[in-house]
Amino acid sequence: MFYDLDTGEINEADIVINPYPYSETGAALQFSTDGTPGTYDLESTLAHEIGHLLGLGHSHVIGATMQASQALNGTYGLPAITERTLSEADQAAARSLYGPREKTGSIEGRILSSVGGSLLPAIAAHVWIEDLDSGKVMASGLTSSSGRINFNSVPPGNYRAMVEYLDEAVKEGTLLPRRAIANRLCEVSAFRSVEMRSSLRVITDKPTPLNYVLVPPQNSAPVLIARFIGLNGELSSVPVPVAAGEKITVYVGGEGVDQIPGNGLVLSSPLMSIDPASLTREEFYRSTPVISFTVTVAANTPPGDYTLKLQSNTGEVAYLVGSLTINPDN
Repeated sequence: MFYDLDTGEINEADIVINPYPYSETGAALQFSTDGTPGTYDLESTLAHEIGHLLGLGHSHVIGATMQASQALNGTYGLPAITERTLSEADQAAARSLYGPREKTGSIEGRILSSVGGSLLPAIAAHVWIEDLDSGKVMASGLTSSSGRINFNSVPPGNYRAMVEYLDEAVKEGTLLPRRAIANRLCEVSAFRSVEMRSSLRVITDKPTPLNYVLVPPQNSAPVLIARFIGLNGELSSVPVPVAAGEKITVYVGGEGVDQIPGNGLVLSSPLMSIDPASLTREEFYRSTPVISFTVTVAANTPPGDYTLKLQSNTGEVAYLVGSLTINPDN
């Protein structure tokens, strides 16, 4: 990639895709465009890499085209084609770089963390906003080395804002100064997932402030760490495709998920519901606890990425951001 050091304008860029990829076990893999099981979807791969060409980094929204993982066709017994369609978070990231800015608003602010009596920047914290009416994830990003977050070209409307700590965020943190990364790695305690604002109104041509002070838990490591979501008895780190009007059984795996009661499972959309009585502890994975539950999706649920909130018996909260996705074609 060649670009202007002063303006960041990209002058020339190339995408190179290895035509002979291999799995971790050394098995040869291929690309396809027809959903052939065991292959990677070529269109999804190109959409992701074009995002990088345009200057986008990896997204921490599971259903985004720019999320770091790509599923093989056949995951959950389905074609892995959800990354062909840009999520609202992908579109928001592109708009923040290229516009348009007319008839939109913005969200800007600073996230601080209270550590040892001092207020320090919350570095590489994952912040995302969801539309209040539909529950869709609309934008996502990481705080800077000074704790600042900025979402440009946000459509006017009402949103909720959340933040979560990401242990792995610094792994791709070349955008952050080395000192900031080192400081983040040396932090002894970290904040947990928090809903910063339950209602955040964005107005055309006006910045909406979003400032927050996090209080890290003392003398206790996080217990609830949801790592995987799945369908058809299979777990993965990629989104679960759902369709409006259907009822499905969703699986979640990770430390502490067996400490979640039925009423501790909530989806971000009022058009999606979880049956608390359907909560089941699964035994097919020995390395990590797994639970399953029934999700009902209303027929009028719009396409988009939706978040699963998990709350344990102790009150600890975790999110799987954008983990259930409805494609426009579904």
